[in-house]
Amino acid sequence: MPRVTIVVPVHNTAPFLTKCVASLTSQSLSDIEIVLVENCSTDNSLQVCKTLAQEDCRIKVLSIDKADLSTARNEGVKVATGEYVGFVDSDDTVHPDMYRDMYDLAIKHGLGLVNCSFVMTYDNRKNKYPYREDGKIDILDAKALTTLNLTDKISRVVCTLLIRRDLFEKLQFPTYMYHEDRASTHLFMAACGRGANINRAYYNYYQRTTSIIHSGSFRRMRDFVRATCMRLEFINESGIYSATEIATVGARCSEQLLRKLRHLLRLAKSATEREEARDWCRKISLIPNGTRLPLKARVIRWYIQKFVI
Repeated sequence: MPRVTIVVPVHNTAPFLTKCVASLTSQSLSDIEIVLVENCSTDNSLQVCKTLAQEDCRIKVLSIDKADLSTARNEGVKVATGEYVGFVDSDDTVHPDMYRDMYDLAIKHGLGLVNCSFVMTYDNRKNKYPYREDGKIDILDAKALTTLNLTDKISRVVCTLLIRRDLFEKLQFPTYMYHEDRASTHLFMAACGRGANINRAYYNYYQRTTSIIHSGSFRRMRDFVRATCMRLEFINESGIYSATEIATVGARCSEQLLRKLRHLLRLAKSATEREEARDWCRKISLIPNGTRLPLKARVIRWYIQKFVI
């Protein structure tokens, strides 16, 4: 049994795939399994996957008939045999020691999950490090780690996680939605028992204008709102927070919800979209009582209450 399975969804990323996989096959932790999940590519991504598998016996290729990132991840987990599972997008790369460092930490402390950070790499701009880069390692209980995620103090990206495989017996990634990371990573942290966060950017997150994350649309903004509502529902209903903690932990999500609802209303063009946007605006009821909001967020909430719903 390999120590780590790395699941790589592949959809129309043939020009980047070889470099991505090379960063995995050259990991200092050699006892790994790489599952390439090709999902409805219209370029030659599948052929590239097959060629790479012929070159390294640790690579498996799975082809599915649904063009969906989360479905590809979920299907990859089903065939995974590693003790722990990680995820890499097929147009990104990782540091050579990423999985050794994270796996060794997980085994040493008996952790259900390890999280690291990422660097945003641009073609013509200086790289951006969104989180602290001091190498500090924190071993935390599930509640503390989840709180850091919900308040945006650490990465909430699926690809910076190494997750013990048995956690997937009850959890999956939500399918057919953008911002699936925002909707799911806190759930894995809440279920991990104990976990760790490493303030080091092992993951190279390439920023390309053609990627999914840069496709501005009503649907994408709606899914951000949906994911944020899912986070607020967890904060309100999970039972791990007291009433005072709910208001504090939920403040960041509440502000984000209001800000994105304003954008959603602006993006709504058809009558159907406008009605859907109004329905989502009713979700401001999820904002916990006693939440302290900045002035701009309070103004947006007032506007929605008075003129939208």
